[in-house]
Amino acid sequence: MSIVGRNHDGRDVRSRLVRRVALDTVGPQRVDGTTILLRRARISDGPAWRAARLRDADRLRPAFGDDVTLTAWVEHVLEDREATGQGMLEPLLAVDDEGHVLGECTFSLDRRSGLAECSMWTVSATTPGQTTWIIVSAALWLLERRPTIPWIVAPVAVSNPGPARMLTASGFEQAAMARQLRLYDGVPTDHDIWRLENTPAVRERLRVLAAG
Repeated sequence: MSIVGRNHDGRDVRSRLVRRVALDTVGPQRVDGTTILLRRARISDGPAWRAARLRDADRLRPAFGDDVTLTAWVEHVLEDREATGQGMLEPLLAVDDEGHVLGECTFSLDRRSGLAECSMWTVSATTPGQTTWIIVSAALWLLERRPTIPWIVAPVAVSNPGPARMLTASGFEQAAMARQLRLYDGVPTDHDIWRLENTPAVRERLRVLAAG
């Protein structure tokens, strides 16, 4: 299946969609022994999300906070739905075929610049290949869904070097550093800015990586 849209540089582009069972779903795909599906979050995912966040609470708390109650999840899902309806957000939840939550990959859309900012976390049990597949597939889904986006950017706290290898493997490049961009572990922190350009070559590389 393909779609035709106008790219950020004004050209018409024809894009092949990642295999999906619904418009807002990517996968399922078998990656390193686990079947992974990216889809919109549901209220009913609350217990699985809470279990995932609690297992990795110490690792995730600095960037994502420590409120992992079911009430927080309901508020999170409802706020995301509202922002999605306003065209300001494209959130995806990563789950396996047993319904366990593996992580989240969310893109915030800046109407002024056209940029998409990626925020992502995965559970520590995911392999590097699985984590890379999640961000690669989510990024490709976004760029084919919204071809006018010129760049995806991913700010990463300088004190959190873990995502660098995954971002590099996914085709992102380190572009700049923003001083005290936002809080990390409760403290204003410098962030490295990683970016992925929306070009035909980049999208083709993402397709290859997503296909495994």
